[in-house]
Amino acid sequence: MSIKSDLNYWLGKYNIKPNKRLGQCFLISEKALFMIIAVANIQKRDKVLEIGPGTGILTEKLIKAGATVLAVEKDSRLINILKNRFSQNIKNKQLILLHTDFLKLKFPDFLKKYNFTDKHFKVVANLPYQITSPVIEILLERNFLPLLVALTIQKEVAERICAKTGDLSSLAVLVQTCTQKCKSVAKFPGSYFYPQPEVNSALLKLEGFSYPEGIEIKKLRQIVRIGFSQKRKKLKKNLQNVFGKEIIENIWKKLNLTENIRAQELPVEKWIEIVKELKVKIEKLK
Repeated sequence: MSIKSDLNYWLGKYNIKPNKRLGQCFLISEKALFMIIAVANIQKRDKVLEIGPGTGILTEKLIKAGATVLAVEKDSRLINILKNRFSQNIKNKQLILLHTDFLKLKFPDFLKKYNFTDKHFKVVANLPYQITSPVIEILLERNFLPLLVALTIQKEVAERICAKTGDLSSLAVLVQTCTQKCKSVAKFPGSYFYPQPEVNSALLKLEGFSYPEGIEIKKLRQIVRIGFSQKRKKLKKNLQNVFGKEIIENIWKKLNLTENIRAQELPVEKWIEIVKELKVKIEKLK
């Protein structure tokens, strides 16, 4: 049975139509599924977090590759399919199924409950486009990092996340601060999905996770957001509006930063240095 036929069977059996509001576009390409499993380097006894398993097409591949999967699905209609389809895997605990909104879960507490540990689990998912940023933020900001992340997301977003200095975004700075490798591995055309989206997707691979020494990642995220709050304005001005002119002037001199530099033009390593300097300056003021 082809993947499209498999999808039609399960959707038809439960009389389900994809929910546009939830951003449901189901992956129907064997080539794409093979690539996801290969890029995620799924091994026997891997622990995998899958967000939005849908009808379980990717879930099945993960399980066959030997992984234990913790799947989080928001749609109650699809939960019924997953319970039916994977009843044996649920029974033998190769699949743990949670019926809830991932964005509302207390991360990482729910992972710890199922014996997931820091830097010893993978995140593999075909994500609804609209939750890409909040999902990545949750994965990186809670002091509980994955070993590897492989996500199918909108192509333009994947490119922005992996952008070079000059075209950085707030999310790109966060991701590149926490990872050694950030790569948009492959482009997936709309025909790889049902219903077919109007934009292309990409497979994003992130690995080599760690936090820079001497900073809190949430503090970095707050400062980066302030820096990007008005992208057309100089970065120095944006930061001065919050932290004061004298503090920022001193940091600019110490780090030998260009007066007119804007947030998207500042290299990631310089963002880290600014956060470290701000921490010292603010603590001295207390």
